[in-house]
Amino acid sequence: MEAQNDSSNKAERRLDKSTLVWVVLGVIIVGIAGINLWSVFDTKSEVPVSKSETVPVPDFSLTDQRGKRLALSDMKGKIWVADFIFTNCPTICPAMTQEMARLQSEFVADPVYFVSFSVDPERDTAAVLSRYAKAYGADERRWHFLTGDKGRIYQLAEEGFSLAAGHKGTEILHSTRFVLVAPDGNIYGHYDSRSKPALLRLRRDVNALLKK
Repeated sequence: MEAQNDSSNKAERRLDKSTLVWVVLGVIIVGIAGINLWSVFDTKSEVPVSKSETVPVPDFSLTDQRGKRLALSDMKGKIWVADFIFTNCPTICPAMTQEMARLQSEFVADPVYFVSFSVDPERDTAAVLSRYAKAYGADERRWHFLTGDKGRIYQLAEEGFSLAAGHKGTEILHSTRFVLVAPDGNIYGHYDSRSKPALLRLRRDVNALLKK
């Protein structure tokens, strides 16, 4: 009887391990599929800005993590880097925000500013964005996390910054690119946050603007 129980327990342990393996594989497959879908969406409809073009950022007025309004006029004359993220993002947003935090640290002594627009503003209230900002060491005087009307933010991403933003079923999809805005309010360039060469180019371009 004890031998039978022992065999039964061993079989159950093997079954538990097998189930766990399949669960882990399932999560990995779903994650890869999500990233691939998002990557395809990321490059769709995005148009890079040529240095010969003059593309101004359209006017906006949204709420930051302190509950205060931030408008385009508040960024006048400033060098700033923008991106579009959301706090519940399970894939690329943490890496994007970490990279933005590195930029903040590298240019801590320079007048460079950062603006992160939430593409999930219904959940990303000012209070939620405040906690998220603090988790990444954001200096609220230089790094603004913005929320507001979802339609306006999506329009701003697509028509203003030439970045993809939208939904695919229940998934929120958005670009991985950073956008550098010059003091004259025009877009200076787009940079893939996943690409080391692109990020090096971003740093060079920020330094070039600082010297002007």
